[in-house]
Amino acid sequence: MTDKFAELTLLVLIAGAALALLSNAGKWRIRNVHQWDNEIVALTVITLISMVGLPLIDATLPWLEFADLRYYNELAWSGLFIGSLGIWLLYRATGDYIAPNKQRHFARRGIYRFIRYPFYSALLVLVLAQLMLTQNWLAGMAGLITFVLVYYLRVPREEEDGLEKYGHHYLEYMLQTGDIWPRVPLK
Repeated sequence: MTDKFAELTLLVLIAGAALALLSNAGKWRIRNVHQWDNEIVALTVITLISMVGLPLIDATLPWLEFADLRYYNELAWSGLFIGSLGIWLLYRATGDYIAPNKQRHFARRGIYRFIRYPFYSALLVLVLAQLMLTQNWLAGMAGLITFVLVYYLRVPREEEDGLEKYGHHYLEYMLQTGDIWPRVPLK
């Protein structure tokens, strides 16, 4: 895989992520703009810049060539595989999601049986694919920093909301599942 093909692959993965999000957009709460606070808006903008804007600039313009790393073909192929996994995770996260206002219980079906936050899992996997496909320290690290920021700002609040809303049921769910990685039973 050439570096240009790797960049084209990343553009296809970005389009695939957009399709995965849009295919199930009616189910998720993000469409309810009344629930958006300034933090969510800011994190969404930062995510779009670092995971869509910078890769697009890197793939189409020479502006970020100063940050290119030595190109490794194997790393690019790994990025394609990992990116495909990220699209699948994103599709499952949005497809298996049940909006809280339509249920009295939190989502526990599909991918949510194993991972509480598959959307963030998909985001992490897509960030790693971005790093492997761009092989550009600026475009790759921007996505990674964004993921860390989103994860550490949003997940604790969402865990707190789940505990507040569902009590011991959510605590049991937390003990049975991993946050962004499936929990491995230690028996």
